[in-house]
Amino acid sequence: MADSRADVVDAAFRTRRKRWLAHTSELVAPLLRTGATLAVHGAESDPSTWRTGLILGHNHIGDVLWRTCSLPNLAEALPQCRWSYLTTRFSAELLAGNPSVAEVLPWNVGENSWELGERRFGDLRRRGFDVALCTNTVRHYPDLALVVALGIPNRVGFSYKGLSGLITRPAPIRFPSPYAAYFRGMVADLAGRAPDWALQPQVYPTTEDVTEAVQMWTDLGLGSNGPVVACSLTARQASGNWPSSHFLAVLEAARSQTEFEVVLCGAASDSEFLSAAARELSFPTRIIAGALGLRAFSTFLSRCAALLTLDSGPRHLGNAARIPVLFARNLWQSRVETGKYCESEIDLAPPHLEYLSDAQTRQAVAEIPVSATAERLIEALVGADAGLRG
Repeated sequence: MADSRADVVDAAFRTRRKRWLAHTSELVAPLLRTGATLAVHGAESDPSTWRTGLILGHNHIGDVLWRTCSLPNLAEALPQCRWSYLTTRFSAELLAGNPSVAEVLPWNVGENSWELGERRFGDLRRRGFDVALCTNTVRHYPDLALVVALGIPNRVGFSYKGLSGLITRPAPIRFPSPYAAYFRGMVADLAGRAPDWALQPQVYPTTEDVTEAVQMWTDLGLGSNGPVVACSLTARQASGNWPSSHFLAVLEAARSQTEFEVVLCGAASDSEFLSAAARELSFPTRIIAGALGLRAFSTFLSRCAALLTLDSGPRHLGNAARIPVLFARNLWQSRVETGKYCESEIDLAPPHLEYLSDAQTRQAVAEIPVSATAERLIEALVGADAGLRG
């Protein structure tokens, strides 16, 4: 495991071209540093003097929820600083009501932070932020380019993939680690403490969210015939996903041994696919397809005994709901970075599998006994039931 602040970590790159670009950016770091200094509106300063801060990162459900694990520690460490969080309109819901964030800016219109709505760049620049936390580890250059263009004098970021000349305060990173641990390390460095707090996502549902979740539970007639297992069969990732046939076979095998109810979950666009999947099962199945907002859905999951899911947004909402989450880790990605980060999680993938093509993923999953996955689901249900009785 590499521990780095300013050195390029070659193992973090999957292509020679990206590795070469990172090293090249370090050769021209003095020029980048000079250019960034000319572009900003003030001088670097000590964290104790920061009053307004901007947090940037990728905008998917998991990316935002990973960061909520450490936001309370950031607010506690720098109580004088008012933090604004830049994200998309969709993901802004996950941050609503979070006491550690003073302002949520739903101004991103794409995956990268520099993709802003009309006139929003000017709105950001006029705020005159003292500091920006560039929290991306996958693609950090949009964050760094944006904050330099905004003229922000203090720029905290990860330099292990290069571009250290645009960063005024390199954050330590232990590579590889679960994604949630990277932001924790950044916050711990700013706070001057050990990165030892739990990585449990935090969502703050409103009374209306709770009411919607309870109403959905009632409308579906859940809870009268044993524990409820939520199952998510879809993901935004184009590669590395387990076939839904494995999940359906697992549900059949587990239900042949113990009684439980099943709810297939997804977005509104997944409705037809989920209906077809439900028809493949031999027992009645309910479906939720985009009927709840993100916070209400997390509240709904908190009533379930377990979640069986791909490595997708529902996985992290289930972690926020603090239920057992059995997730099929994406096999195209790093096994450590996308691996277990909460005690309540169960990684269903064999530990040696990572960086597989789709064909290799299908072959690898075909070799995982359905009975073994079903047994892990049953164990989670027994554990959840014991926890309720306790």
